Amino acid sequence: MDARLIAFERLLNIMDDLREKCPWDKKQTFETLRQLTIEETYELGDAILQNDLKSISGEIGDLFLHLVFYCKIGQEKDAFDVTTVLNGICEKLIHRHPHVYGDVKVANEEEVKANWESL
Repeated sequence: MDARLIAFERLLNIMDDLREKCPWDKKQTFETLRQLTIEETYELGDAILQNDLKSISGEIGDLFLHLVFYCKIGQEKDAFDVTTVLNGICEKLIHRHPHVYGDVKVANEEEVKANWESL
């Protein structure tokens, strides 16, 4: 299996364990995680501005955790899960990139941007 898939599966399994076994993780909701996610996003922005590649990597990991956490809560509510979210963004990207996944021809990034806006 692709190492990326193994790593992502590991994160999903850890989230399942934490949600089941950790008192703090069990209590979290969309609302309680919201401010923490905003803080992590700002920390990523700061790391980018500082061009601190090690910190960028760590902050991206923190955001991955939050996204997986939201998907787990969504699954528990029978609203959505990580599969639904990932397939949704894949379909959106395919639809928004007809120059890659369809027969639309573009000459440059400006035409790509114009197509994106029209879609």
